[in-house]
Amino acid sequence: MPLTRFALAAALALVASLGTSAHPAGAAQLGEASLDYYLPAGGDYDPEIPTPASVLGYEVGTWHVRHDQLVRYMETLAESSDRVSLEVTGHTHEQRPLLVLTITSEENHSRLEDLRQRHLQLSDPGSSESLDPGSMPVVAYMGYGVHGNEPSGSNASLVVAYHLAAARNEATRALLDRTVILLDPSLNPDGHARFAHWANTHRGKVPVADPRSREHREPWPNGRTNHYWFDLNRDWLLAQHPESQARLEQFHSWRPNVHTDFHEMGTNSTYFFQPGVPSRKNPLTPDRNVELTAAIARYHADALDAIGSLYYSEETFDDFYYGKGSTYPDVHGAVGILFEQASSRGHVQESIHGTLGFPFTIRNQVRTSLSTLKAAFDLRVQLLEYQRDFHRRALDEGRSSTVEAYVFGDAADPRRTHHLVELLRRHRVEVHALARAVDGDGHTFEPGSSFAVPLAQPRHRLVRTLFERQLDFEDSTFYDVSTWTLPLAFGVPSTAVARGGSRTGVLGDAVDNPQAPVGRFEAAEGAYAYAFEWFGHYAPRALYRLQRSGVRTLVAKLPFEADVAGAGKASPRAFARGTVVIPATGQPLDRGDLETRLNAIAAADGVDIYPLESGLTPGGVDLGSPSLRPLETPRPAIVVGRGMSTYETGQAWHLLDARFGLETTLLPRRDLTRVDLSRYSHLIFMDVAGGGRRGAAQEPGPGKAARHALSRWVRDGGVLLAVNGSAQWATDLVKEWDGPEGAPEPMPTAIDGIPTDRRPYDSYEPDRAARLVGGSIFSTDLDLTHPLAFGFPRRDLAVFKNDADALAPQDDPYSAVAVFSGDPVMSGYVSAENADRLARTPALVADRMGDGLVVRMAFDPTFRAFWYGTEKLVLNALFFGDTVNRTGALEEPR
Repeated sequence: MPLTRFALAAALALVASLGTSAHPAGAAQLGEASLDYYLPAGGDYDPEIPTPASVLGYEVGTWHVRHDQLVRYMETLAESSDRVSLEVTGHTHEQRPLLVLTITSEENHSRLEDLRQRHLQLSDPGSSESLDPGSMPVVAYMGYGVHGNEPSGSNASLVVAYHLAAARNEATRALLDRTVILLDPSLNPDGHARFAHWANTHRGKVPVADPRSREHREPWPNGRTNHYWFDLNRDWLLAQHPESQARLEQFHSWRPNVHTDFHEMGTNSTYFFQPGVPSRKNPLTPDRNVELTAAIARYHADALDAIGSLYYSEETFDDFYYGKGSTYPDVHGAVGILFEQASSRGHVQESIHGTLGFPFTIRNQVRTSLSTLKAAFDLRVQLLEYQRDFHRRALDEGRSSTVEAYVFGDAADPRRTHHLVELLRRHRVEVHALARAVDGDGHTFEPGSSFAVPLAQPRHRLVRTLFERQLDFEDSTFYDVSTWTLPLAFGVPSTAVARGGSRTGVLGDAVDNPQAPVGRFEAAEGAYAYAFEWFGHYAPRALYRLQRSGVRTLVAKLPFEADVAGAGKASPRAFARGTVVIPATGQPLDRGDLETRLNAIAAADGVDIYPLESGLTPGGVDLGSPSLRPLETPRPAIVVGRGMSTYETGQAWHLLDARFGLETTLLPRRDLTRVDLSRYSHLIFMDVAGGGRRGAAQEPGPGKAARHALSRWVRDGGVLLAVNGSAQWATDLVKEWDGPEGAPEPMPTAIDGIPTDRRPYDSYEPDRAARLVGGSIFSTDLDLTHPLAFGFPRRDLAVFKNDADALAPQDDPYSAVAVFSGDPVMSGYVSAENADRLARTPALVADRMGDGLVVRMAFDPTFRAFWYGTEKLVLNALFFGDTVNRTGALEEPR
């Protein structure tokens, strides 16, 4: 049956059934069902294997399973069945265990390590030639619940695991003989726990389908995200969280052939399975991948036809961004499959297709789980051969590529470079030390601080997607971002080395287990002061550790030279703007304790700390100069709650708390007029809810009373940091302070300019897409003399932006810290209209307002926690915001 006829066939089957609705009737419609409701007929289940109800105390779907109950049932299965083994692969931020069940025949379990090693050889062109795919089992990974408030997947995993452990029919036995199944019942335990608690807490004895009932209306930030409010489904490529890192380790320990990703969508939807929109496939994904996905899709159609469920394919979702659970496998020779089930978001809810019960949503996920495994079994040899051929062809493409290697590195910040190497190795990308110096793209890359990634490797296609910049697109609509070039994200210079040119031979020793560079500190008797520069990525963390110990610190707003104590007659060392100076005397710690602390900090945070001989410097300002400003310990608060973007707010929290160790208050937005704001030195407003590239309606800024409180707080010395949508109302706050009375003109938004003349109805989406920004990378010019730019070694700075909002030109010519360049698009999809609109407009502005400061950013400085290149801008606003002097337009001389 052609794939495009799936939805029609399903609808006809429903009509023919005369009364079978899209959702189940009877008890299942009210949120209750028996185990038989979920299971296929003829399973012949072993009575010695515990059912879910025997452990949970209720039938699946009656309540939302808690994560601890889910863990306990999976442990019980592993204890009861020779087909099942269980491994704890890691722990979440909240220390919940991450599980993987390996399910296969008893005989396969007895030689599992041998099977794993042989399977990995398929991805090694050097050893895959001798393998016979016909004699090997296929490997299927079943991943459930990456979004915590999409519960049908994790609840379905209970039934799927039981079926595979207990079914004694011939079909299941044959399946397990030829298949190794890796089952992850909860990819996001912290979010799962948050949502299950909410849904169960608000479940009554009588199920309520009213969508306005509290059960169906989670409060901010809801259970979709992990502990720090990140979307873990976007973290496969970025791997910034323990859940993702554990998943990657498991993925690469087996390299499965089929990789499933079970989700939910809006209540009024039906059921989706891939392939998605054909025109939005990533061009690096082979057509054979789509063919296999389509072949597997026919099994899903048969399974859902059999139970009369509505479904569709080839619409809505795409496979462009390789950082999702259904697309990351596609760049590794596997077939990733996305499933989306209409969500009851509780136990039962009204929908346009009838009453939607939680059991119905679970049953669909169970049946497509089993149809996936049947497809993998039937297509086993094709899938294994595809994986082998994928890596062979990738290696051949790399060998014939015009680029021999990508070279990258930043001597000014070894830790940031290390994090990029660390991420590449997490993906099993081959990385080498740089063998010799290379000049390219305006930079000199030196051995010892730079690395090389060859294109001739089995991970060739992954290397390309991580390093290439993309500006040409077949389709202008993206379900997620349109680019993710890693060197730009990390702010690390890079260049491509052409094959066969004069710069070949750049590969040094392979880097297998990269070690974080440590800083150095050498105590020197009689040192006058100590200093470290701000270029190191974790210099802010080092400063904060000192401040929390009560150590007095200064920042040099101008460069200087100083004699390093104990360095003999060596030339004075130059120190850049932003250098932190620690006087040796007048500290709460004696010299010995202070130097012990400095030594530990240098090692932990990778900064070099120098003892200085004298306060009288041979060049630049002296150490007692007014240009060395005392630093106060920041007391930041991030404004959270309804109206704020969950993702971006979580990014800021993760940055300050998890990465830099700052004590950070999460201040509810509703409390802005109820608390004493003077206890906070900084207030951080990330993007507003609904902001971003989709052009959704944005929540208004703070109300009149809150704006008055914020204005008074800033005038009294507070530093307000506002990002993206929040920068728009913060602009108005500044105008209301400095500008004429009356409401300012509204700022332009991402969807301004849609034609008002008559247009065909189906032109709306293309017109709208042409005015959006598909998550792209822009170039900015950074003023390195400004305190908010301290620690950046280069003027050119790549930033990530997923909307077209612009900041208005400034009356104060000195307040624009960063400006978008004249040709700003470095990678990703941006319409020509938006590129022109953003060109040469302010990207980062710092305005004095009374004794305080308002910092506005027209981009996301902490995007998904992997945009290392710009996150220091946030830290600079925290540590150096109060050192920004008042400026303004100069009067013309008379």
